[in-house]
Amino acid sequence: MSDVDLNACSRIMKVLNELEKQSTLERSGLTDISHEDSMLAITNDTGKFFSILLSSMNAKKILEVGTSVGYSTLWIAYSFYQNKENSHLSKKNVTTIDNNPIKVKKALTNFKNAGVNDIIEIIEGNSLEVLKHLSNKVKENPDDRNQYYDFIFLDADKENLTEYFDLALSMVKKGGIIVTDNVLYPEEYRPTMSKYLEHIRKKDFVQSVTVPIGYGEEISLKIR
Repeated sequence: MSDVDLNACSRIMKVLNELEKQSTLERSGLTDISHEDSMLAITNDTGKFFSILLSSMNAKKILEVGTSVGYSTLWIAYSFYQNKENSHLSKKNVTTIDNNPIKVKKALTNFKNAGVNDIIEIIEGNSLEVLKHLSNKVKENPDDRNQYYDFIFLDADKENLTEYFDLALSMVKKGGIIVTDNVLYPEEYRPTMSKYLEHIRKKDFVQSVTVPIGYGEEISLKIR
């Protein structure tokens, strides 16, 4: 890893550590944090898992649904600098969607402080509408392999999760991965997540498994 990459990783990790302190305090329940100010972030071990997975995949194009303040997005960005094959960092490698302007503003600040704003594009808007738009763009040129994503992370509202998955499936490449957060926790989500898992596991061109890390991650591989 070059000195440039080491400096980039160090800068990202500094912001991640600051956000981790906030997230730990939030999860402890020892302080009153409004829903507007809460991170609702993935856990630290989930972030490390993503970084390892993405580095091993040499993923170059990633879509995230549910930015919040950018904690998971930063772990995704970290994977690019871990990977020696990172000559592709001249464009927006990560697209992330959120409809909360306050959290989008916080995320933009975190990306700037981490030095990764050049490789991340935030789309502010309704996730379902944005995904439909992105999916339609892929359908217009289905033979253009550059349009397809290597990795898609779903971490937004659970009510539309089945639709998110189906749209994501149309945009992820063969051999690409869709990851869904909160499959196991919080427990109040379990009825919804059970129906969701039943939906995706009926698809004969998807291989899917639950990984009991963090709040539970469903790893779904598009096999054709």
